[in-house]
Amino acid sequence: MSALLLSLLAAALGARGVVYDDANANGRRDRAERGLARVVVTDGIGLALTEADGAYALPPSTARRVFVVVPGDRRAVGPWHRPPSEAADFALARDPAPAVWRFAHLSDTHVHEGNAPRLRAALALAAARARLAVVSGDLIKDALRVGEHAARAQYALYAEAVAGAGLEVRSAPGNHEVFGIERAESGVSADHPLYGKGMYEEVLGPRYYSFNRGRLHFIVLDTVGVDDQWYYGFLDADQLAWIRRDLEHVPPGASVVTLGHIPLRNGALSREFAAEGPARTVMAVGGAPGFRHLVRNAGELAALLRPFDWTLALQGHTHMGERLRFEDGTPTRFHTAPAVDGQPWAPWPTGIVVYTVRGSTVDDGRFFRTE
Repeated sequence: MSALLLSLLAAALGARGVVYDDANANGRRDRAERGLARVVVTDGIGLALTEADGAYALPPSTARRVFVVVPGDRRAVGPWHRPPSEAADFALARDPAPAVWRFAHLSDTHVHEGNAPRLRAALALAAARARLAVVSGDLIKDALRVGEHAARAQYALYAEAVAGAGLEVRSAPGNHEVFGIERAESGVSADHPLYGKGMYEEVLGPRYYSFNRGRLHFIVLDTVGVDDQWYYGFLDADQLAWIRRDLEHVPPGASVVTLGHIPLRNGALSREFAAEGPARTVMAVGGAPGFRHLVRNAGELAALLRPFDWTLALQGHTHMGERLRFEDGTPTRFHTAPAVDGQPWAPWPTGIVVYTVRGSTVDDGRFFRTE
């Protein structure tokens, strides 16, 4: 059966599959391995809980990816996301988090052929100190202004580095991952099947999703809005609606960490104001002006997370490390990571931040330079 026919069938029938306990962690379901009940599987639009036998079924949709929300005491063996056209079974092995564990925050890796060793070194630094790395966007040098061949080459470099990192890596999309939208430079047509965020989803998976580790619930955000040929900070309505559904399966008061590229809140952006040009500070969308490099509707996310302990919002984009805490009673800390890749316009230290988790408590992190 052709890939096109499989895709059409998945769109018509919805994704179906099984989530199972991969007891020997070999990535395939052996005869004695049982299905796992009450695990969330979703395509970013619909959402299902697995039945007692591990089976799930999602309604028909136009989604590009189906993914499992991995429970906190397990890890995915093999893919945690698949195209809906494939048999969407997910293997989960037991992997309880220790009482104290660590994760690393990387951002703005901007990988290309000339600096790929820098990304690999940063991931090695993370692997020596943590069991998980989260990367808050601008993973590749630039898909905005280049053609398909050049964009794919950069994506392949990032995917290769992550695959060989020696620890679990979860990534969020940044503005540099949005393929071809600066059409005067890229020469890419708006009807290209991978235009915009399609290439990200094809190569790296869903543009927003969640997972659990230990007692933490991570929500990975797509904070990049697109208005014709320009990007800006925004959380789209489909994403916010999905987050609401995702949180219905998270206990009230649970500790939540968000990860996104364009900041929800930030102070470093006040250092400079650009009135014009590709990186201008203010941009009108639908006639409403707003700060382009901040998520203009971050308050909608905050309202959804109010019943939870939203302890940490991890961000990137500015290339400058920052820790921001408002004195307004909110428990949320807004931490922007320094870049992994150095840039002439950002002559600040590059590196990663490693956080220590004790139960449901996350510390303020420790910075490690990468040069």
